[in-house]
Amino acid sequence: MRADKDADFLNKNQLRHYFEQGCKPCSEWGIGSEYENFIIDLDSKKPLSYSGPKSISKVFDLLINKFDWVPVLEKSNIVGLEKGKANISLEPGGQFELSGAIKRTVHEVEQEMTSFIQNMKVVCEELGLGLFSMGAAPYWKRDEMPIMPKNRYKKIMMPYMKAVGTQGLDMMLRTCTIQVNLDYSSEADMAKKLRVAACIQPLVTALFASSPIFEGNNTSYNSWRAQIWKNTDNDRAGIPKFIFDDDLSFDSWIEYALDVPMYFVKRDGEYVNLSGASFRNFIKGQLEIVPNQRATYSDWIDHLTTIFTDVRLKNFIEMRGADGGPSQNVTALAALWVGLLYDNDSLDNVFKLAKSLNWQSVNQLNVDVCKMGMNATINKKTLWALGEEVLDIAESGLRNRALALGVKDESFFLMPLLDQIAKKTMLSSQLANKFDSKWKKNFPSFYDDFNFYHGLRK
Repeated sequence: MRADKDADFLNKNQLRHYFEQGCKPCSEWGIGSEYENFIIDLDSKKPLSYSGPKSISKVFDLLINKFDWVPVLEKSNIVGLEKGKANISLEPGGQFELSGAIKRTVHEVEQEMTSFIQNMKVVCEELGLGLFSMGAAPYWKRDEMPIMPKNRYKKIMMPYMKAVGTQGLDMMLRTCTIQVNLDYSSEADMAKKLRVAACIQPLVTALFASSPIFEGNNTSYNSWRAQIWKNTDNDRAGIPKFIFDDDLSFDSWIEYALDVPMYFVKRDGEYVNLSGASFRNFIKGQLEIVPNQRATYSDWIDHLTTIFTDVRLKNFIEMRGADGGPSQNVTALAALWVGLLYDNDSLDNVFKLAKSLNWQSVNQLNVDVCKMGMNATINKKTLWALGEEVLDIAESGLRNRALALGVKDESFFLMPLLDQIAKKTMLSSQLANKFDSKWKKNFPSFYDDFNFYHGLRK
């Protein structure tokens, strides 16, 4: 088993280098969006297996042949697609995730998403499939979910998840999320944005909650997806306490990451199971399972992707705590975070708010929102009130961006969130009410009323 040539030279400077290379002047800041969808057979009302006449592989084939997507292979299996700087990846339960190219504005994010939707509509209509996104699979049980042929999922992550939590397999197979990735200019800018993101994330979970239904039941939770994460793997999930330290730095995240148990390394194109091993010891060449091997720079980058915190630091900042939802939620999430973090005045204002909150209260809020949604409170303030304040800041930030960049105002994309606040009505509550009054076991009615293309029909 061969290691990369830089194995003997992984040191603290290299560990920092990955994060330092993410520092960009604000003129180069971009917006990365990622969103997952369940794909279902509209005849059987079941998720798709990997192979067969109605299958994931057939979807891949049509996207390749009709729209010039390029296959990504693991051995002989297509496990993803690429086109330009965008890619489609295959999640463990067959969820499709579009990871978009880096865009300058939310308008460009919308344009890319529209192209993706058009591609998927053609393919889904030809095969009799449906595309929808919500935080958790509403009807199917765990043993009804297909498992995709990706070795790190089947042979490494799934067995380990069973050992460290009760719902890790549910997270992998039966959840969908929306994610936004944003840049920082310096270590200090990173620290400021990471603190803000951690404090605001529970509010975002509540605003985007869409998973009250699970296994054909009304759970009485607003985000069952977020609740699943509380029982997945607490060594690598949640909101780390050190983010609230005044001396937060790249080194803070490095020290945290070094203590997150490992999953795997990749050698000669194969995944080697190192579940639970110490990356600190791996750097020193002290792992018995891979004798005479030391961690490489690429191992470090891979290891950082196995951290699943609600807000994650890479050489950009990932906001990972929102339920999957309709297409309008993709742009709403991007607009919210861009409005808060990409305008100096807005960032200063929301940072003042963040500084008034401590880890204990934010962490408790992160638990409370799973059940209570926007009715949860922090420092005796409901999230309805906090949400109004935060959205005002975001709206101002987006309008300032429009003036500074000379681009079309992006604040329009906040409308789904502003509407929730104005009416004090959560999407999750609307979905639960529809389920109780109409949907129940009637999956066709559910899909007609709620899918990725149009959201919830009134």
